[in-house]
Amino acid sequence: MVKLSPWIALLLFAVGAAAGLVGDHSHVVTGTTEYLPPSHAVPFVWSSPIWFAVMVGAGTAILAELRLHLPTVRTDVTVRQGVAGVAAVLGSYVVTALLHTAPQVPIMTLICAFAVLTYCALGDRPAIVCGVLAAVCGPAIEIAIAAAGQFRYAADSDALLGVAPWLVPLYFAFGVVAALIGEIAAATRRTTP
Repeated sequence: MVKLSPWIALLLFAVGAAAGLVGDHSHVVTGTTEYLPPSHAVPFVWSSPIWFAVMVGAGTAILAELRLHLPTVRTDVTVRQGVAGVAAVLGSYVVTALLHTAPQVPIMTLICAFAVLTYCALGDRPAIVCGVLAAVCGPAIEIAIAAAGQFRYAADSDALLGVAPWLVPLYFAFGVVAALIGEIAAATRRTTP
């Protein structure tokens, strides 16, 4: 049974898609990623093919819904925490764009530290499930899309089967925050008359 209302799911989709577009634009303008000619067969939104926004938006809503099916949904989470979570993930995303030419160990350590801080400040044990799912599926999907010739990472950022290794902790933090905003949506729904 779906727990998020259609309107809330659409809102979470929009938040995820918008944040993803900002992060992806940062990657494109810094040369971290490049969309190849086959990707231009579909319309672009800002610097990204439309399917990118759809995937990030859908991932956000799906992970938020998943969290509501896991044990011990928190009721004391706040919109303020959700905004902080989105800012933390978006900030991490932009840092990867700015530092993609850095040696792998420092940038990987930094993004892992951001992911740990995000989890410790905003997550709970069930959010680990959402984080791990995102950390596995997100890079795997990107690996498949890159292998299909749709885009590529810069040579200094493609050490994980053609994609950036720091995607793993970045996606983990994304999964934790998507879980958090699912809980916020559920808590808001319970308090609305």
